[in-house]
Amino acid sequence: MDRFGARSISGLLTKRTLIVAAAAAAIVVLLLMVWQVAQILLLIFASMLLALLLRSSAVVISENTALTVNASLILVVLIMTMGVALIGSLYGPDIATDFYQLTLQLPSTIDRMRDSLGQYEWAPAVLEAMARVGHALTNPQQLARIAGVFSTAFGALGSILIVIVLGLYFAVEPKTYIDGVARLFPQYHRGRVYEAFERIGSALRWWLLSRLVSMVAVGLLTVIGLVMLGMPLAFILALVAAIMDFVPHIGPILAIVPAVMVGLGQDGSTVLYVFILYTVIQGLESYLLTPYLQKQMTSIAPAWLLAAQLVLGTGFGILGFLLAPPLAVVIMVLVQMFYVRDVLGEKMELP
Repeated sequence: MDRFGARSISGLLTKRTLIVAAAAAAIVVLLLMVWQVAQILLLIFASMLLALLLRSSAVVISENTALTVNASLILVVLIMTMGVALIGSLYGPDIATDFYQLTLQLPSTIDRMRDSLGQYEWAPAVLEAMARVGHALTNPQQLARIAGVFSTAFGALGSILIVIVLGLYFAVEPKTYIDGVARLFPQYHRGRVYEAFERIGSALRWWLLSRLVSMVAVGLLTVIGLVMLGMPLAFILALVAAIMDFVPHIGPILAIVPAVMVGLGQDGSTVLYVFILYTVIQGLESYLLTPYLQKQMTSIAPAWLLAAQLVLGTGFGILGFLLAPPLAVVIMVLVQMFYVRDVLGEKMELP
Protein backbone atom coordinates (compact mmCIF):
# COMPACT_ATOMS: atom_id res chain seq x y z
CA MET A 1 0.00 0.00 0.00
CA ASP A 2 2.84 2.40 0.83
CA ARG A 3 4.50 1.61 -2.48
CA PHE A 4 1.21 2.18 -4.34
CA GLY A 5 0.64 5.49 -2.53
CA ALA A 6 4.17 6.70 -3.30
CA ARG A 7 3.71 5.77 -6.95
CA SER A 8 0.39 7.69 -7.08
CA ILE A 9 1.97 10.79 -5.51
CA SER A 10 4.91 10.59 -7.92
CA GLY A 11 2.55 10.28 -10.89
CA LEU A 12 0.50 13.25 -9.64
CA LEU A 13 3.62 15.39 -9.26
CA THR A 14 4.80 14.41 -12.74
CA LYS A 15 1.41 15.33 -14.19
CA ARG A 16 1.44 18.70 -12.45
CA THR A 17 5.00 19.33 -13.65
CA LEU A 18 3.98 18.59 -17.22
CA ILE A 19 0.97 20.91 -16.91
CA VAL A 20 3.12 23.73 -15.54
CA ALA A 21 5.74 23.18 -18.26
CA ALA A 22 3.08 23.14 -20.97
CA ALA A 23 1.51 26.33 -19.60
CA ALA A 24 4.92 28.04 -19.46
CA ALA A 25 5.69 26.95 -23.02
CA ALA A 26 2.31 28.26 -24.19
CA ILE A 27 2.97 31.62 -22.51
CA VAL A 28 6.40 31.86 -24.14
CA VAL A 29 4.96 31.03 -27.57
CA LEU A 30 2.19 33.58 -27.05
CA LEU A 31 4.70 36.28 -26.06
CA LEU A 32 6.81 35.50 -29.13
CA MET A 33 3.75 35.76 -31.36
CA VAL A 34 2.78 39.07 -29.77
CA TRP A 35 6.34 40.34 -30.25
CA GLN A 36 6.23 39.44 -33.95
CA VAL A 37 2.98 41.34 -34.53
CA ALA A 38 3.66 44.10 -32.00
CA GLN A 39 3.82 46.82 -34.65
CA ILE A 40 0.38 45.79 -35.92
CA LEU A 41 -0.99 45.75 -32.38
CA LEU A 42 0.38 49.24 -31.80
CA LEU A 43 -1.36 50.47 -34.95
CA ILE A 44 -4.61 48.90 -33.71
CA PHE A 45 -4.16 50.61 -30.34
CA ALA A 46 -3.56 53.94 -32.13
CA SER A 47 -6.81 53.42 -34.06
CA MET A 48 -8.60 52.79 -30.76
CA LEU A 49 -7.32 56.11 -29.44
CA LEU A 50 -8.61 57.83 -32.58
CA ALA A 51 -11.97 56.07 -32.19
CA LEU A 52 -12.16 57.16 -28.56
CA LEU A 53 -11.48 60.77 -29.56
CA LEU A 54 -14.10 60.71 -32.31
CA ARG A 55 -16.74 58.91 -30.24
CA SER A 56 -16.24 61.13 -27.19
CA SER A 57 -16.57 64.27 -29.31
CA ALA A 58 -19.72 62.88 -30.93
CA VAL A 59 -21.27 62.05 -27.54
CA VAL A 60 -20.62 65.58 -26.30
CA ILE A 61 -22.31 67.07 -29.39
CA SER A 62 -25.22 64.63 -29.16
CA GLU A 63 -25.85 65.49 -25.51
CA ASN A 64 -26.05 69.20 -26.28
CA THR A 65 -27.98 69.05 -29.56
CA ALA A 66 -30.85 67.14 -31.14
CA LEU A 67 -28.49 64.99 -33.22
CA THR A 68 -27.99 61.30 -32.63
CA VAL A 69 -24.58 59.98 -31.70
CA ASN A 70 -23.93 58.57 -35.19
CA ALA A 71 -25.06 61.80 -36.84
CA SER A 72 -22.78 63.72 -34.47
CA LEU A 73 -19.95 61.34 -35.37
CA ILE A 74 -20.42 62.11 -39.06
CA LEU A 75 -20.39 65.81 -38.21
CA VAL A 76 -17.15 65.43 -36.21
CA VAL A 77 -15.45 63.56 -39.07
CA LEU A 78 -16.58 66.19 -41.59
CA ILE A 79 -15.37 69.05 -39.38
CA MET A 80 -11.99 67.42 -38.84
CA THR A 81 -11.59 66.58 -42.54
CA MET A 82 -12.56 70.08 -43.65
CA GLY A 83 -10.28 71.61 -41.01
CA VAL A 84 -7.27 69.58 -42.14
CA ALA A 85 -8.03 70.33 -45.80
CA LEU A 86 -8.46 74.06 -45.09
CA ILE A 87 -5.24 74.31 -43.09
CA GLY A 88 -3.39 72.30 -45.74
CA SER A 89 -4.63 74.51 -48.59
CA LEU A 90 -3.96 77.79 -46.77
CA TYR A 91 -0.78 77.03 -44.85
CA GLY A 92 0.51 73.78 -46.36
CA PRO A 93 2.99 75.43 -48.77
CA ASP A 94 4.25 77.78 -46.05
CA ILE A 95 4.70 74.90 -43.59
CA ALA A 96 6.60 72.87 -46.19
CA THR A 97 8.78 75.88 -47.01
CA ASP A 98 9.51 76.53 -43.31
CA PHE A 99 10.45 72.90 -42.75
CA TYR A 100 12.77 73.05 -45.76
CA GLN A 101 14.40 76.23 -44.49
CA LEU A 102 14.77 74.68 -41.04
CA THR A 103 16.61 71.67 -42.47
CA LEU A 104 18.86 74.02 -44.44
CA GLN A 105 19.68 76.19 -41.44
CA LEU A 106 20.65 73.42 -39.02
CA PRO A 107 23.89 72.27 -40.73
CA SER A 108 25.05 75.85 -41.40
CA THR A 109 24.33 76.76 -37.77
CA ILE A 110 26.56 73.91 -36.59
CA ASP A 111 29.34 75.12 -38.90
CA ARG A 112 29.13 78.65 -37.47
CA MET A 113 29.20 77.24 -33.94
CA ARG A 114 32.27 75.18 -34.77
CA ASP A 115 34.12 78.24 -36.00
CA SER A 116 33.20 80.45 -33.03
CA LEU A 117 33.48 77.90 -30.22
CA GLY A 118 36.43 75.88 -31.42
CA GLN A 119 38.75 77.68 -29.02
CA TYR A 120 37.15 76.11 -25.96
CA GLU A 121 38.19 72.68 -24.65
CA TRP A 122 34.64 71.49 -24.05
CA ALA A 123 33.41 72.60 -27.48
CA PRO A 124 34.42 69.55 -29.62
CA ALA A 125 32.28 67.07 -27.69
CA VAL A 126 29.24 69.37 -27.67
CA LEU A 127 29.61 70.21 -31.36
CA GLU A 128 29.97 66.55 -32.26
CA ALA A 129 26.74 65.70 -30.43
CA MET A 130 24.87 68.57 -32.12
CA ALA A 131 26.28 67.51 -35.48
CA ARG A 132 24.80 64.06 -34.98
CA VAL A 133 21.43 65.66 -34.14
CA GLY A 134 21.57 67.83 -37.22
CA HIS A 135 22.50 64.86 -39.37
CA ALA A 136 19.58 62.85 -37.98
CA LEU A 137 17.19 65.70 -38.69
CA THR A 138 18.34 66.15 -42.29
CA ASN A 139 19.33 62.65 -43.45
CA PRO A 140 16.40 60.75 -45.05
CA GLN A 141 18.01 57.35 -44.39
CA GLN A 142 18.43 58.17 -40.72
CA LEU A 143 14.82 59.35 -40.54
CA ALA A 144 13.72 56.10 -42.15
CA ARG A 145 15.51 54.07 -39.50
CA ILE A 146 14.00 56.18 -36.73
CA ALA A 147 10.51 55.95 -38.20
CA GLY A 148 10.37 52.18 -37.74
CA VAL A 149 6.98 50.82 -38.78
CA PHE A 150 6.14 53.94 -40.78
CA SER A 151 8.97 53.33 -43.24
CA THR A 152 9.48 49.57 -43.19
CA ALA A 153 6.18 47.78 -42.60
CA PHE A 154 3.50 49.67 -44.48
CA GLY A 155 4.89 53.10 -45.22
CA ALA A 156 3.68 56.30 -43.62
CA LEU A 157 0.59 56.64 -45.77
CA GLY A 158 -0.42 53.01 -45.34
CA SER A 159 -0.05 53.18 -41.55
CA ILE A 160 -2.09 56.37 -41.35
CA LEU A 161 -4.81 54.90 -43.54
CA ILE A 162 -4.99 51.77 -41.38
CA VAL A 163 -5.35 53.87 -38.23
CA ILE A 164 -8.05 56.05 -39.81
CA VAL A 165 -10.09 53.17 -41.28
CA LEU A 166 -9.96 51.05 -38.12
CA GLY A 167 -10.62 54.11 -35.98
CA LEU A 168 -13.79 54.88 -37.93
CA TYR A 169 -14.99 51.27 -37.62
CA PHE A 170 -14.34 51.25 -33.86
CA ALA A 171 -16.00 54.66 -33.42
CA VAL A 172 -19.21 53.71 -35.27
CA GLU A 173 -19.94 50.49 -33.35
CA PRO A 174 -17.71 50.24 -30.27
CA LYS A 175 -20.14 47.99 -28.38
CA THR A 176 -19.87 45.30 -31.06
CA TYR A 177 -16.13 44.93 -30.54
CA ILE A 178 -16.35 45.21 -26.74
CA ASP A 179 -19.01 42.46 -26.70
CA GLY A 180 -16.78 40.32 -28.90
CA VAL A 181 -13.92 40.56 -26.42
CA ALA A 182 -16.22 39.98 -23.43
CA ARG A 183 -17.53 36.73 -24.95
CA LEU A 184 -14.02 35.30 -24.73
CA PHE A 185 -14.42 35.19 -20.94
CA PRO A 186 -16.76 33.05 -18.81
CA GLN A 187 -20.18 34.49 -18.06
CA TYR A 188 -19.38 35.25 -14.43
CA HIS A 189 -16.33 37.35 -15.45
CA ARG A 190 -17.96 39.45 -18.15
CA GLY A 191 -19.19 42.11 -15.76
CA ARG A 192 -15.60 42.78 -14.71
CA VAL A 193 -14.52 42.90 -18.38
CA TYR A 194 -17.15 45.54 -19.16
CA GLU A 195 -16.09 47.51 -16.09
CA ALA A 196 -12.45 47.34 -17.21
CA PHE A 197 -13.37 48.73 -20.63
CA GLU A 198 -15.36 51.51 -19.01
CA ARG A 199 -12.54 52.44 -16.62
CA ILE A 200 -9.91 52.32 -19.37
CA GLY A 201 -12.08 54.45 -21.66
CA SER A 202 -12.60 57.04 -18.95
CA ALA A 203 -8.88 57.21 -18.11
CA LEU A 204 -7.85 57.49 -21.77
CA ARG A 205 -10.44 60.21 -22.45
CA TRP A 206 -9.02 62.34 -19.66
CA TRP A 207 -5.47 61.58 -20.81
CA LEU A 208 -6.30 62.63 -24.39
CA LEU A 209 -8.01 65.79 -23.13
CA SER A 210 -4.99 66.70 -21.01
CA ARG A 211 -2.61 66.15 -23.93
CA LEU A 212 -4.74 68.15 -26.40
CA VAL A 213 -5.14 71.06 -23.99
CA SER A 214 -1.41 71.00 -23.22
CA MET A 215 -0.48 70.88 -26.91
CA VAL A 216 -2.68 73.85 -27.76
CA ALA A 217 -1.43 75.87 -24.79
CA VAL A 218 2.24 75.10 -25.52
CA GLY A 219 1.82 75.89 -29.22
CA LEU A 220 0.12 79.26 -28.61
CA LEU A 221 2.54 80.36 -25.90
CA THR A 222 5.53 79.28 -27.98
CA VAL A 223 4.50 81.10 -31.16
CA ILE A 224 3.69 84.28 -29.19
CA GLY A 225 7.03 84.17 -27.38
CA LEU A 226 9.07 83.44 -30.51
CA VAL A 227 7.36 86.25 -32.45
CA MET A 228 8.11 88.67 -29.60
CA LEU A 229 11.76 87.59 -29.72
CA GLY A 230 11.86 88.17 -33.48
CA MET A 231 12.75 84.53 -34.20
CA PRO A 232 12.49 83.29 -37.79
CA LEU A 233 10.36 80.20 -38.49
CA ALA A 234 8.32 80.98 -35.36
CA PHE A 235 5.20 79.19 -36.57
CA ILE A 236 6.95 75.99 -37.58
CA LEU A 237 8.99 75.87 -34.36
CA ALA A 238 5.80 76.36 -32.32
CA LEU A 239 4.11 73.60 -34.34
CA VAL A 240 7.02 71.26 -33.56
CA ALA A 241 6.78 72.17 -29.86
CA ALA A 242 3.03 71.50 -29.81
CA ILE A 243 3.34 68.14 -31.57
CA MET A 244 6.26 66.99 -29.42
CA ASP A 245 4.33 67.94 -26.27
CA PHE A 246 2.07 64.95 -27.02
CA VAL A 247 4.88 62.84 -25.57
CA PRO A 248 5.46 63.84 -21.93
CA HIS A 249 8.93 64.46 -20.49
CA ILE A 250 11.03 63.55 -23.54
CA GLY A 251 9.03 65.40 -26.22
CA PRO A 252 9.55 68.93 -24.82
CA ILE A 253 13.30 68.29 -24.48
CA LEU A 254 13.54 67.27 -28.14
CA ALA A 255 11.43 70.26 -29.22
CA ILE A 256 13.91 72.78 -27.82
CA VAL A 257 16.80 71.48 -29.95
CA PRO A 258 15.74 72.98 -33.34
CA ALA A 259 14.65 76.24 -31.66
CA VAL A 260 18.03 76.68 -29.96
CA MET A 261 19.89 75.81 -33.16
CA VAL A 262 17.87 78.35 -35.16
CA GLY A 263 18.48 80.90 -32.41
CA LEU A 264 22.22 80.33 -32.74
CA GLY A 265 21.97 81.78 -36.22
CA GLN A 266 20.85 85.11 -34.72
CA ASP A 267 23.01 86.04 -31.73
CA GLY A 268 24.05 84.74 -28.33
CA SER A 269 21.37 86.57 -26.36
CA THR A 270 18.61 85.14 -28.58
CA VAL A 271 19.67 81.61 -27.69
CA LEU A 272 19.46 82.46 -24.01
CA TYR A 273 16.02 84.03 -24.39
CA VAL A 274 14.75 81.06 -26.40
CA PHE A 275 16.00 78.63 -23.77
CA ILE A 276 14.35 80.67 -21.00
CA LEU A 277 11.11 80.89 -23.01
CA TYR A 278 10.87 77.12 -23.51
CA THR A 279 11.80 76.46 -19.89
CA VAL A 280 9.11 78.82 -18.57
CA ILE A 281 6.44 77.40 -20.90
CA GLN A 282 7.22 73.82 -19.93
CA GLY A 283 7.27 74.83 -16.26
CA LEU A 284 3.79 76.32 -16.56
CA GLU A 285 2.57 73.25 -18.42
CA SER A 286 4.19 70.74 -16.06
CA TYR A 287 3.45 72.36 -12.70
CA LEU A 288 0.16 74.22 -13.29
CA LEU A 289 -1.82 72.90 -16.25
CA THR A 290 -1.01 69.18 -16.17
CA PRO A 291 -1.52 68.70 -12.38
CA TYR A 292 -4.91 70.41 -12.67
CA LEU A 293 -5.98 68.07 -15.46
CA GLN A 294 -4.54 65.00 -13.71
CA LYS A 295 -7.01 65.38 -10.87
CA GLN A 296 -9.51 63.58 -13.09
CA MET A 297 -7.15 61.03 -14.61
CA THR A 298 -4.87 58.19 -13.58
CA SER A 299 -1.66 59.63 -12.20
CA ILE A 300 1.51 57.80 -13.28
CA ALA A 301 4.84 58.33 -11.58
CA PRO A 302 7.22 60.17 -13.95
CA ALA A 303 9.92 57.53 -13.55
CA TRP A 304 7.58 54.71 -14.60
CA LEU A 305 6.33 56.73 -17.57
CA LEU A 306 9.85 57.55 -18.69
CA ALA A 307 10.87 53.90 -18.34
CA ALA A 308 7.90 52.82 -20.47
CA GLN A 309 8.86 55.36 -23.15
CA LEU A 310 12.46 54.17 -23.24
CA VAL A 311 11.54 50.47 -23.36
CA LEU A 312 8.85 50.76 -26.04
CA GLY A 313 10.83 53.32 -28.02
CA THR A 314 13.87 51.05 -28.09
CA GLY A 315 11.85 47.97 -28.98
CA PHE A 316 9.33 49.37 -31.47
CA GLY A 317 10.70 52.68 -32.73
CA ILE A 318 8.82 55.94 -32.88
CA LEU A 319 5.41 54.23 -32.76
CA GLY A 320 6.19 52.61 -29.41
CA PHE A 321 7.69 55.88 -28.18
CA LEU A 322 4.51 57.83 -29.04
CA LEU A 323 2.07 55.27 -27.65
CA ALA A 324 3.98 54.47 -24.44
CA PRO A 325 2.08 57.04 -22.29
CA PRO A 326 -1.47 55.84 -23.17
CA LEU A 327 -0.35 52.22 -22.88
CA ALA A 328 1.02 53.04 -19.42
CA VAL A 329 -2.39 54.50 -18.53
CA VAL A 330 -4.11 51.27 -19.61
CA ILE A 331 -1.69 49.10 -17.64
CA MET A 332 -2.07 51.29 -14.56
CA VAL A 333 -5.87 51.02 -14.62
CA LEU A 334 -5.71 47.22 -15.00
CA VAL A 335 -3.21 46.91 -12.14
CA GLN A 336 -5.36 49.09 -9.89
CA MET A 337 -8.50 47.09 -10.70
CA PHE A 338 -7.34 43.50 -10.73
CA TYR A 339 -4.39 43.57 -8.35
CA VAL A 340 -4.51 46.48 -5.92
CA ARG A 341 -8.28 46.34 -5.42
CA ASP A 342 -9.13 42.68 -6.03
CA VAL A 343 -6.01 40.84 -4.80
CA LEU A 344 -4.68 43.18 -2.13
CA GLY A 345 -8.14 44.31 -1.09
CA GLU A 346 -7.20 47.96 -0.85
CA LYS A 347 -9.94 50.50 -1.39
CA MET A 348 -9.12 53.06 -4.03
CA GLU A 349 -10.98 55.43 -6.33
CA LEU A 350 -10.64 54.34 -9.94
CA PRO A 351 -10.88 56.81 -12.83
